[in-house]
Amino acid sequence: MERINLYWERPTCRSDVIARDGVVASSQPLATQAGLEIIRKGGNAVDAAVAVAAVLDVVEPFSTGCGGDAFVLIHLSGSSRPLSYNGSGRSGSLVSLQELLDLGWTSIPARGGPPVTVPGALHLWCYVVEKHGALEMKDILAPAIHYARNGFPVSPIIAQDWRGIIRVLKNDSAREIYAPNGKVPIKGQVMNNPDLANTFERIIEDGPSAFYSGKIAESIVNTVQKHGGFLTMEDLAAHKTTLTKPISVSYRGIDVFEHPPNSQGFAALSMLNIMETFDFSEFTPLSTERYHLMIEAKKLAYADLHQHNADPTFYDIPLKKLLSKSYARNRAKMIDANHAMTVYAPGLLLGQDTAYFATADRAGNAVSFINSLYMGIGSGLVAPGTGIKLQNRGHLFSLDSEHPNCYAPKKLPFHTIIPSALYKDGKLMGVYGIMGGAHQAQAHGQFVSNVVDYGMSPQDALDYPRFDHDHSTNKVGLENGISPQIQGELRKRGHILIHETSSYFGGGQAIFRLDEAWIAGSDFRKDGQAAGF
Repeated sequence: MERINLYWERPTCRSDVIARDGVVASSQPLATQAGLEIIRKGGNAVDAAVAVAAVLDVVEPFSTGCGGDAFVLIHLSGSSRPLSYNGSGRSGSLVSLQELLDLGWTSIPARGGPPVTVPGALHLWCYVVEKHGALEMKDILAPAIHYARNGFPVSPIIAQDWRGIIRVLKNDSAREIYAPNGKVPIKGQVMNNPDLANTFERIIEDGPSAFYSGKIAESIVNTVQKHGGFLTMEDLAAHKTTLTKPISVSYRGIDVFEHPPNSQGFAALSMLNIMETFDFSEFTPLSTERYHLMIEAKKLAYADLHQHNADPTFYDIPLKKLLSKSYARNRAKMIDANHAMTVYAPGLLLGQDTAYFATADRAGNAVSFINSLYMGIGSGLVAPGTGIKLQNRGHLFSLDSEHPNCYAPKKLPFHTIIPSALYKDGKLMGVYGIMGGAHQAQAHGQFVSNVVDYGMSPQDALDYPRFDHDHSTNKVGLENGISPQIQGELRKRGHILIHETSSYFGGGQAIFRLDEAWIAGSDFRKDGQAAGF
């Protein structure tokens, strides 16, 4: 893969990392180094990915953790498509939709106990290591235990983002760990979480049952119920990781794989299908025409996403139709090359914080892994004595009884997080993912176009200026690097533009195959690092 000449358009001077024996790309250098350490000890890409997830639980705590959910695509050497695992948890069983409506609720609150669903991440960590790993959990969790018990210096962008969480911390356990003495840490300050170290040690001894039953589960359930939530011990005990079937479309001859619903991955595929109907070879990568068409394709894809994404055990999602090329061609006819859409309805009627990372090893295995608490620090709750932050994914449930994603007991919520992979002619081309809530699927579409349409390397494709369209307001955020001339031309076409800094555009990681080696990039928008040996 050759780097194209981007001139002044490149926002950073990071180079791609090329290595043969092992590569890790994550949003925090300590996590990246932990993953490499695991591969050096004889672990594979799966072991490394779980080690990275656990370290990020410690060093990037407001984004991710074992008290959240996770999805993963795993490429096993020689395979022609990835394995797909769903590590998301279901809603609690203590309340029904009608009971919430009778209370006058119009939505699930963003913080506290009500939005907490069963944490699925920890079970997935253990499950994929058991199925595909080469090391034991005691080795894999050792780096995270070290940082949790002995401390770690807070990195610059994480310190900046940490400031926003103090106002949403909901119980004393959360405040004691993440805002001691009422203050959030500054860059370089050493922080620790010994309770989480103890939790990881219990999991090493007793496996995932230590998390989903017994004292840890009791602490989780008691905390959630004390703050108005709906989880029970039985809800936690019933949780399982699920092997799913990844979904895919071909984009100009490249097979793009995403995790299926309840993840929003099909929106990225739908967006790419619509983009494929236009000849991007006529446009430069940084052009008004290209950005206009991508924004319009995103609008149509997300209209269908918000209409149809839900727990597939509760709703028969019409994926075959939504991802068909004929449907994309019909949707593309709605796009006017000279005018932005102000109304973007679904084509079929009914029938912000995250951590993404990627790993690869010399044997040819690669992992696309995403782990999230949803909003920063999730629910704002930490289960006392455990160090476990609890997610708030249930906030995305609708309370409209006619909507597929309406609340129900023991139901999977709408999920924004999506791991992804590219294959060409049945061979792995690369794994990638981009964090950022609703931004993720539209960022995937832009990233794939950067790679396929313009031949960008992983680092350049991640760093290239992005747009972010807000579905509810129809406003478009444009990143630095998109010239005033292009902005003016987009305004003439009817786009409502706002300026957003890089923090609004998430952050991504990517590892691609390059002959006999791996080539990797880590997004400049995070503290991250791609490294290998």
